[in-house]
Amino acid sequence: MRIPDIFIAYAPRGAGLRCALAYLGAGRDVYGWFTGPRADGSVAAEFFLIEEFYTNRPTRYSSVEVSALHSRWALDEDRRHELAQMQAAFVAEWLCYRDDARASTELASYAKAELAAGEVILRFKRIARLSTLQPNWTYYTPHFERGVLRHLAKRWPLEYRFDQEIALRTLT
Repeated sequence: MRIPDIFIAYAPRGAGLRCALAYLGAGRDVYGWFTGPRADGSVAAEFFLIEEFYTNRPTRYSSVEVSALHSRWALDEDRRHELAQMQAAFVAEWLCYRDDARASTELASYAKAELAAGEVILRFKRIARLSTLQPNWTYYTPHFERGVLRHLAKRWPLEYRFDQEIALRTLT
């Protein structure tokens, strides 16, 4: 399995995890998975495909909910399996959900540290890897492309908006 590029945004005094993103690039395309809270507080988790991302042609964006990965979708079956494996490994390493068996231990660690935890929980031991220089603590892998995040944040259902965070930084 190839190693994905990832991005995490976490609000320590607010909503907790704001967004988690893992993606792979192949040829002209980018495909991956993201999760985080919607504006209404519910959790979104979707697989996505950005066709023609690495060309000068117009891009095409499509996404499906996790349960629809193997439905009629533009991504070929090999990439769907690769996405499912990538998403499972990413979640196991970085995240848990409130209904997971390990959530109580994670929540106790968050409470002791007086940090926020939402419905999707960043594994507490991973917090040390985040950059804490901004109000939203973040983590990027070395080859992460901010253009992927900018493209997604204009289209995804998450309440997290990368462009708004950049605008806030330039005002301060």
